Amino acid sequence: MKKAYRVMFPEKLRVQLDSYEFDDKPPGEYELLIETLYSAISPGTELSVLTNNQDIGHWSGNPYPTGSGYAAVGRISAVGDKVTVFKVGDVVFAPIGHASHHRLDSRHALLVKIPDSVLPQDAVYVRFCSVSMTTLRTTVARPGDGVAVFGLGVVGNTAAQVFQASGYEVIGIDPMNLRRNISENCGLRHTLNPGEDLSAGWNQELPSVPCKLILETSGTANAVKDATSLAAIGAEIVLVGVPWISNAKFTMSELLQPIFTKYLHVRGGWEWEIPAFPTNFAHGSILQNLQHAMDLLSRKEINFAPLRSHLLSPEDAESAYLGLLNNKEEYQSVVFDWRKFHEQA
Repeated sequence: MKKAYRVMFPEKLRVQLDSYEFDDKPPGEYELLIETLYSAISPGTELSVLTNNQDIGHWSGNPYPTGSGYAAVGRISAVGDKVTVFKVGDVVFAPIGHASHHRLDSRHALLVKIPDSVLPQDAVYVRFCSVSMTTLRTTVARPGDGVAVFGLGVVGNTAAQVFQASGYEVIGIDPMNLRRNISENCGLRHTLNPGEDLSAGWNQELPSVPCKLILETSGTANAVKDATSLAAIGAEIVLVGVPWISNAKFTMSELLQPIFTKYLHVRGGWEWEIPAFPTNFAHGSILQNLQHAMDLLSRKEINFAPLRSHLLSPEDAESAYLGLLNNKEEYQSVVFDWRKFHEQA
């Protein structure tokens, strides 16, 4: 057994780095062992687990203690006899948690090799690309159509970049000047402040392109209301984010009337609507999304470096989460650097 480390939420609003015994016995036939190099915090999902103050119908929150994270890059340290696609020394992305070591079954794990041209601390962000890429595969909007992305946090920023790289005319919308500036530094051509007249702003940025698809990633009810005003006749509004907490500031009629009169299509943006692995007759898969995002990154058609505000040791996990929760001007995106834990081994 090997001493390993992981980031845990022992109770509401508490974060700690725990040590635990990792079973480092030789891998089984199809298994592989991974030493984590970097992992990225998902501010939306992970902060909702940490705060546990949502009031969504059937959602009762996570029992504590609970683990954290679902985006990591690591180096393969051992492989089983029947593992043929991967080898020792390969650096791979996997949707796994904040922990120094992992044991995975290669037949069922979503693993993507990282090209030499891609920095591992950038590769962790392909996980957030895949959140919106299911919509990219299932939407009726086509390249050349106008796409609005509400919310330019990690998921919204990566969504806007992916849709722009895929040939859509994209405008990112966020009330924070900092987030809009970061998105522009990443290469996004158009951004707007929702505090201004969105329709006028849209027409100024893209005068001949109607807004046919809206990705709502902010998880706020106000953004959904704004989306119904901005959407063109027959447009699609996809709820990639979710309002974790109820909002009673406006009536249902204010939402439903434009949906009805403009023939809008509103649906959930659940990324797992498509299968994890390629399947006949399916609209792609999560694995293909991850692979395509990695290809875009390798070709420098998307850029994540300006998005990362902090590269921290997991020993600083508590300050990282609280910073993302309470200091949004300074903390945009946090990546943990796990390399020191393997240097000590």
